[in-house]
Formats: sequence, structure tokens, C-alpha cells
Amino acid sequence: MSQLLIEPHYLGSLEYYALLLQHDEILLEVNDTFPKQTYRNRAYVLGSNKIQPLILPVKYSNGDPTKSVKVDNSQRWVKDHWGACYSAYGKAPFFEYYADDFKALWDQQFENLIDLNLAFLKLTFKMLQIDIPVTMSDRYDVNHPTDYRNIIIPKKSFTNRRIYHPHSYSQLFGDTFVPNLSILDLIFCEGPNAVQILRHSYLSE
Repeated sequence: MSQLLIEPHYLGSLEYYALLLQHDEILLEVNDTFPKQTYRNRAYVLGSNKIQPLILPVKYSNGDPTKSVKVDNSQRWVKDHWGACYSAYGKAPFFEYYADDFKALWDQQFENLIDLNLAFLKLTFKMLQIDIPVTMSDRYDVNHPTDYRNIIIPKKSFTNRRIYHPHSYSQLFGDTFVPNLSILDLIFCEGPNAVQILRHSYLSE
């Protein structure tokens, strides 16, 4: 069985999901030291002709493991993220089918970042009809055979990594396809066809 070791992302990119689909089991790293400016607490959606970041405010101290990071619910991030989602995808073909489920999770006010990310991962897997077991690490393993920790990062383009090959689909804004957005973009625009697009988006060697 092929087990992938990777950190949990917030409403991950299509590159992230294309990679997940290539494995039989997913082990989420939660015992690493939490780094700044990663996909662990940010995602990107397509608004009116521009890419918009959704950044989760978090609370932690330097050196804290990912499993200890808290969501800063004192800020109005839920309203902002839902507002950005509605603005970007309110007229998307499948928005009405999936929007309430996403909003219900946002409204839960999760305390821990990993619980929020895991809940969204399981929700999107359900929508995509993907049945891949997901567990969390119980220790930090330095010698895992399929280690993709900190490989998919926003500081570097997906074109620098040989994981994701964009398979275009219809988006709401602009005349040029924008690749590697959040899974939100694909699900709202393509609905049941989303998983097939992901399967065609993995760049095999």
C-alpha cells in the first residue's frame, strides 16, 4: 500500500489533491514545527479577474508543533472567507449544491487548525467521492519512504515541481485559465466531474 506523508492544507490546491489521489493512504504530519506562510492556513480563489488569498489567522508560539496551532477566532475571518467564496462562486454551476456544506464547517468555529483542515479535507473527499484513509502522525518520522512534507509551498510555482499538470475547465472570470487554485474553484465549477479533472492533472514521470 502506498502511504503519502504530507502536511494538512487549508482547502488545498489542485496540485495537492492531484498528489493525494495517487496514494492509497494519507498520513498527515502534525508533529512538525509550524512554519509561516504555507498552505497550512491559506488558499487561493479566483474573483473578478484576480486571484484572492484566503488566509486563516492563527495563534502559536515559535517552535510549536502544527498540532498545537490554534485558529484565531477573535478575528472576523469566517465572514471574510465566506464573503469571498460567495462573491467568487455564487454564480458557479454547482455552488448551490455544495455551498451550504462548506459554510456549515466555517461556522463551527474550530479551535485547532488541524481539526479544521481535516474536516475540510474529509468534506471535499466526500464531494469528490474519494475513499482514501486519512490519519494523523503520532511522531515525527525522518525516514518516511514517501515524504512530501513542505514540498508544495506557495512561495514557489507548481511549475518548479513535477507533480501537477493543469487540465483546464470552465471558470467564471477571465479569458485565460488560471491553474492550481483551491479545490473550491474546481468543485464549484465542475461538480461531479471534478475528480476526473484531478485524475488528469497528475504529471506522471
